[in-house]
Amino acid sequence: SSPPKKLDTSGGAPADVDIDAMEEKAHGSGESSTIAVKEEEVGMSTSDKDLESYISDRAWDILYQTVAVLKEAGNEAVRSSLYSLAARRYDKAINYCSIAYLEFQVGNCAFLAEHQIVISGNGGYECRWSPLFKLLIQVRLNLSMCFMKEEMNDVKSAISQATTSIKELKPFSTEKGVVLTGKRLDRRRGDEPESTYLEAKSLEAKALFRLGSAQLSLGDYDDAVKSLYRSIKASGDN
Repeated sequence: SSPPKKLDTSGGAPADVDIDAMEEKAHGSGESSTIAVKEEEVGMSTSDKDLESYISDRAWDILYQTVAVLKEAGNEAVRSSLYSLAARRYDKAINYCSIAYLEFQVGNCAFLAEHQIVISGNGGYECRWSPLFKLLIQVRLNLSMCFMKEEMNDVKSAISQATTSIKELKPFSTEKGVVLTGKRLDRRRGDEPESTYLEAKSLEAKALFRLGSAQLSLGDYDDAVKSLYRSIKASGDN
């Protein structure tokens, strides 16, 4: 089943987040990753197809909420100037989120199967704009920022997260109302909401700013100027 069109993105994580408790709650204390659904929750007359859809939607929602809580935990660490701790939390969020964007199924995460077929057919690119995908890009950019801090001083990793974000945004940030698809992104899918392009360009502008800042710190002035100029242009397009 494909990712749900709408996810429950309401509410935020508390400031003092217990990551281990959150993971235990999300994953059932190490039990089977298949989500148990009580009959009374879905109704005795629910068909197998409806039940499968319900389980898939719940799985996507749990994945989103897990990544969102880890992101907020990282944000809280940043507010306390604990950048190494924030980086670890952001990195964990990316690891969880990444399973949704693997080209080939791993383990028994059946809810990912259809999505991974789509990913494989598009050269490893996500071509469906979703809250989870936006969250992944936001976390990457936050991690890139952490790597630039004096406490970490890992400029190459900052560049890696920024360039990965720019690459992943390409299907959505190239043309308004269009998403690029195909193994070489050589096809165009029209009728995409304008809001997708605007959100993608906003994230692209931030990614280019992170990239330019990192290049500048390395003394790579020519590339830094190009990246920062592209960031300004992307902001103007938004």
